[in-house]
Amino acid sequence: MLNSFQLAGLLTHLFVLALGLGGLIGIIPLARGRRAGSGLVLMAISMGIVILAPRWNFGIAGVSAYVVGFLAGLWLLLGPEHG
Repeated sequence: MLNSFQLAGLLTHLFVLALGLGGLIGIIPLARGRRAGSGLVLMAISMGIVILAPRWNFGIAGVSAYVVGFLAGLWLLLGPEHG
């Protein structure tokens, strides 16, 4: 069973995931369009990994997936635009 902090974290990032998917599909207008939607999806998934990692014993693979996913999402969200 998840504790209240894990549940709140998952619900928060489920909302971010919904925003990102809405941006990818085009339902929610984001400032950077699909790029921002992709960034939000990556960040939400990586934060979900962090919340569930202790429970599912992801170990170093979970930490690596979190770091790579979060940094890639952050770069998509805030990085330079080309073209």
